[in-house]
Amino acid sequence: MLNKVGLATLLAGTLLAAGCAKQGTPTINESMTHVMQPEAQTVWDITSRAFNAKGDGLDASLIKPADWIRLAKAGRKLRDRAKLLADNPRTIQVRAPGEQIMGEAASHAGVRQTYEAASPGQIKAYIDANPGLFAERARVLEKAGDDLLKAAHKHDIATVYGVSSNFDEVCDGCHEKFWGTDEPPPFQGSPQEEKGVWLKVQ
Repeated sequence: MLNKVGLATLLAGTLLAAGCAKQGTPTINESMTHVMQPEAQTVWDITSRAFNAKGDGLDASLIKPADWIRLAKAGRKLRDRAKLLADNPRTIQVRAPGEQIMGEAASHAGVRQTYEAASPGQIKAYIDANPGLFAERARVLEKAGDDLLKAAHKHDIATVYGVSSNFDEVCDGCHEKFWGTDEPPPFQGSPQEEKGVWLKVQ
């Protein structure tokens, strides 16, 4: 049986752990920038090297053993983080203090242009107004990650191809409702300047 000192220590440790867990909950911005985007890129990089000669599917022989492992890890990370978002639509935060989300500098109050992202406050308001839809869209990504994980273990190239080729639509299904669009703002300079910017980007 615990004495009072031991019980107090145990309670203090439990509260501290709970506080740390709450503070450590990933934000949507952290999830997008540190999990969704890089893991999706991992999948695209691997699959882009594995297209068959016709370019209409993937050749499993072109995926190395280490890449199957990377695909499985990517699927697991995508699935688990999407599940966290889907399970917590009412409490998840858009960003941590001081973080800037992509497109925030272009966002403003009022009517958005087609290329503009919503502000963090707007994103939170959209989610609060329809948490069920946010959870539903996150579940779609969760399933995609789970399908990828299982397919990687089985070397199921058809499913890997299906998940990879559909990632844009899966992501846009949430972005369009709660964030904005992937379209960049129109270039404001001359055609010569635009060409120069394009060359620098490439």
